[in-house]
Amino acid sequence: MLSKEEVLEIISYCACHKIQRSVRLKELGITQWEFYKSRRKYLENEKSHPHEESGSFIELGSVGGFVSCSVTEMEKSINPGRKLHTASESMTIECQTSRGGMVRINGKISTELLCALVKSL
Repeated sequence: MLSKEEVLEIISYCACHKIQRSVRLKELGITQWEFYKSRRKYLENEKSHPHEESGSFIELGSVGGFVSCSVTEMEKSINPGRKLHTASESMTIECQTSRGGMVRINGKISTELLCALVKSL
């Protein structure tokens, strides 16, 4: 299992030098499975405890600068358009519109979609 600092350093190094992560992992002798398993663990931990390390920074040796202490924030800064996977739950929503009509929505709905649905009602 890689430390959080190692995961952040690999992500940052690849972004700065514009190389693929698989190339850097091969240089370091780290398997892709090990890296992505560690990365997923930190992403899930940050998702379950969102404000634990908010606003913290660490200094990376290879890059020589300070980066966010959050793997989630690092991924967002490198891939701003990409949304990280969010869990969806199966649910049924029934609403009555202001004109008296009924709306029923059924299926797996993520929190982002649920927020968009509620705002549009």
